[in-house]
Amino acid sequence: MNQDPLLPEEELLPNLTEPTPEPESQGSKFVSGLFDVIEMFAWSVFAVLIIFTFSFRLCRVDGESMENTLFDGESLLLSSFAYTPKQDDIIVFHLADTKYNNEKTLVKRVIATGGQTVTLDFKTGVITVDGKVYEDSHVTLKNLFDEITGTYSFAHRPDHHYDEISQVFSATVPEGYVFVMGDNRNNSRDSRSTTVGFVDERCILGKAVLRLSPFTVFD
Repeated sequence: MNQDPLLPEEELLPNLTEPTPEPESQGSKFVSGLFDVIEMFAWSVFAVLIIFTFSFRLCRVDGESMENTLFDGESLLLSSFAYTPKQDDIIVFHLADTKYNNEKTLVKRVIATGGQTVTLDFKTGVITVDGKVYEDSHVTLKNLFDEITGTYSFAHRPDHHYDEISQVFSATVPEGYVFVMGDNRNNSRDSRSTTVGFVDERCILGKAVLRLSPFTVFD
């Protein structure tokens, strides 16, 4: 009976040895690393854009109405995420200018919020909110020659909710609105004027939390 010849032992076993991969070239490693860096940078930029779109904004002060707290040309960082206006906040908001059919962006200080009653006595300069004297530590009262006088200018008397006899402005802020004034009271177009009036909270872009130069953090 014929038998198949025996093969050598090494020919009976399968080849279990994997082929040795060729070493990656230095050029391939550099390109791979470069793509990783670019990808990380792109995601970082995307994250920053998302944060600034929904949480923070940058704006620039235009005008003198917030002196001596803010000055023309200064840059501000605004916080807008889940923001609820509070007294003394410095806010930036859109103003629809119906006279010239355009929009402006203003920066002012919140004096009273929705449901509160604010009064301003032009003879004494005293402001009250819900009957309590407002500590007006930020105010700057100047005359036409930019000299600090400490008195309100009657050239900037309110054109609504104002009693000519008592020289007192008094109004209750509607819910969902805020009453604002510039710190430079005699050189500010604000809620005392019908061209601004009470500010709709939906028009608020955010609260100033940081002045970039000179560096100042606002509470």
